[in-house]
Amino acid sequence: MELEAAADVVDQQLRRFGLRMDAARCPRELEGRWRVDKANSQTLCPFVVGLGVPRFACPAIGLLERTTELTIRCTGPDDRAIRIEDKTAFSSRNVTEVTCDGVETEKASKTGRKRFYLSGATAPDSNTSVVKCRLHQRGEGWETRQERRAVGENRLRERNVLVRPGEEDVIVDRFFDRVEERKP
Repeated sequence: MELEAAADVVDQQLRRFGLRMDAARCPRELEGRWRVDKANSQTLCPFVVGLGVPRFACPAIGLLERTTELTIRCTGPDDRAIRIEDKTAFSSRNVTEVTCDGVETEKASKTGRKRFYLSGATAPDSNTSVVKCRLHQRGEGWETRQERRAVGENRLRERNVLVRPGEEDVIVDRFFDRVEERKP
């Protein structure tokens, strides 16, 4: 039994090492500051309601998401990680940083009450960043995905996908326009 457990640990470590060595790089086309195009974006309401937020909160969510800005940077050795900072006019910034190797890392929510597994990858087209959050405490099969892809030089599509067992996926597309950085 102990030998089997040790073999599993070694196997998992070797798999992680292999994934890291073969990791895709962060898509540099995504780097920069982006502001939501509220006229062409869908509301996040179905997504957050699917996660358990009461529907009566949707008007407040609508106000918040109208001011969403993203700042995306490629980080780490050889740009093998991505750092995404999102903020709204009324909320503090939220930072997500993951490697693009597909390896899951256990994380805790800001309050520390909930735990989840976070991983990042670059899609085979090498132009799309995928951040997956496996919500294991909700049960098998629960996850969210955020797929970000440059669609033109100054446009970004963010696809938010909620996957739940026995239910249709909730898919919300939002679009962002590049914000020109001011030179001092």
